[in-house]
Amino acid sequence: MVDTRPDLDRVATVVHRGGEAFDVTTRAGHNIRVEGSGVGADTTGPGPMQLLLVGLATCTGINVAELLTKMRQPFSALEVEVSGRRAEEAPRIWTDIALHYRVAGPVDERRLERAIWLSETKICSAAAMLSKAATITHTQEVVQSTGQPSEASD
Repeated sequence: MVDTRPDLDRVATVVHRGGEAFDVTTRAGHNIRVEGSGVGADTTGPGPMQLLLVGLATCTGINVAELLTKMRQPFSALEVEVSGRRAEEAPRIWTDIALHYRVAGPVDERRLERAIWLSETKICSAAAMLSKAATITHTQEVVQSTGQPSEASD
């Protein structure tokens, strides 16, 4: 394979498999099926626009987990739900993105807020890129050992 830009790092190879299906192999050898935006029972993988939001949720989730650990905030679970709205006209970019962080354990709400803020504004590359085109908001909840969520905040 000829690298047309030797100054750039190869991230993945994408191979068309018919219709809107592509098989992706990352530089590290991970495989994923990515399909077009068509909705149907016969799809076998997420669409590229879904993967952008998955990347954002994963990027911020990794940062929040690391920051909570550094802050000595013990948590037993961390979930990030991501939702979005796309423009009506092409190119149908994400215009509004909402992240909801759910953390289980005796985590201080203020420290969680700080970890999320640091991730979304200072650390996460995906947030930095997507925030150029979309409004990104978040809510959070801490589920204590009683199983009751605390108040969510923006």
